[in-house]
Amino acid sequence: MEVVESSTTSTSSFARTGSRPGRRDERNRTKWDFDNHVANLMERYSREGSPIEVNFREIVPFGSGVDRATHLVHTYPAKLLLNIPLFLCNNSILSPKGGLVYDPFCGSGTVLVEAILSGRAAFGADANPLARLIAKAKTSPINRIILESALDEILKSISGRVKQAFSPVVDVEKWFLPAIATELSKLLAAIRRTCQGDVLNFMEVCFSACLRQLSLADPRLSVPVRVKGAALTERIKAFEKPVEIFERYARLNIERLQRIRNIAPPIGFGHDARTSHHELAKVPIKADLVITSPPYAGAQKYIRSSSLSVGWLGLAPENKLRKLEALNIGREHFFKAEYDGAAYGNLYGAEKEIERIQAIYPLRAHIAATYILEMEQAARSMVQSLKQGGHLALVIGDNHVCGRPFATSIYIKTIFETLGLSVKLEMVDIIKSRGLMTKRNRAATSIDREHVIIFRKD
Repeated sequence: MEVVESSTTSTSSFARTGSRPGRRDERNRTKWDFDNHVANLMERYSREGSPIEVNFREIVPFGSGVDRATHLVHTYPAKLLLNIPLFLCNNSILSPKGGLVYDPFCGSGTVLVEAILSGRAAFGADANPLARLIAKAKTSPINRIILESALDEILKSISGRVKQAFSPVVDVEKWFLPAIATELSKLLAAIRRTCQGDVLNFMEVCFSACLRQLSLADPRLSVPVRVKGAALTERIKAFEKPVEIFERYARLNIERLQRIRNIAPPIGFGHDARTSHHELAKVPIKADLVITSPPYAGAQKYIRSSSLSVGWLGLAPENKLRKLEALNIGREHFFKAEYDGAAYGNLYGAEKEIERIQAIYPLRAHIAATYILEMEQAARSMVQSLKQGGHLALVIGDNHVCGRPFATSIYIKTIFETLGLSVKLEMVDIIKSRGLMTKRNRAATSIDREHVIIFRKD
């Protein structure tokens, strides 16, 4: 692997531990070797025993929104900064080249893309079917000629008589003008009538990618909120034809997909972080490296932010968004009978904080306690899926609940240590933006620091 070094000196706390990669043309920066960086950080952590402040935007100098490989095929809320898995994957201390990288909360596939680009095999899991669809599309190489031919066939096959209904997870009339909804239904019907397999996945993702631009939702917010007043009038005036927007997204994404044309796709996808089985073979996976950024406890409206795409693609069980949300760790909706007077037992150090929250806001207490208990189940599965001597990189932040800090990173770290993993390195990075990292409600505030904790299975 090519070693990329810089003769410049950085004043960041990370740079003082060793050299950092040079700022080469992004088109040519396809190989890295960060072994010395990790070795120096681990040695420092072993000596000092406290988290080391880093800046992953300096370690891997990619700015936000860089069009690398297939990362920009589709937007997704609270995406992991690609600099982090790029740094972790291109490192022989954490995993060998050709080894297996597993992300049990893979979202739209940021870790998986960087794993396969680094020459590792990849396996992902996520409870959100839209996330799995996007991740598959971003990591499945397809010949350009096949995709361009499929796109031409779709455009020729759009018929006024054949339509695809919107599944009733939300009110389609609230979010789409009737004429726009009609054109989208014709387009989706043509996609499904002419495509199959990986090509169908790819085209559905391109269809999904253009929905927000054609909706009445505020484009500045990840969770759909309908625009009003003069802003609504201006938004309607700016609408383009759905077919034209879809074709533009499809052609852009066909170009992006060519950047991974010689790379092996992930070996499979699972549906739940609490199980570590290949969805087809039903056999346990054994990873050299687990990299994951779990959801936050009630802090992120992942499913609601996906609702327009989930509705058009019919991805919710029984066409009910609430049933889809119930499959996800970190959900925020519970019936009163589920949390009224609930007792929780061992919460890995969070017991007193949960009691305090329960006295103020029982629902928030139940959200947080359920999150910890379900993360314990996921952690057990992750440890089982990890080879002896393998590493686990946990990317997680702390948020506030009912006006006070909730030390999520400490509680989850304790779970992994209880399960026998040892901490080899802990880094802290400042969050610039993660899509949904905003003030969420009167009971929860923003997350502004992220912990990257490296464990080893000894």
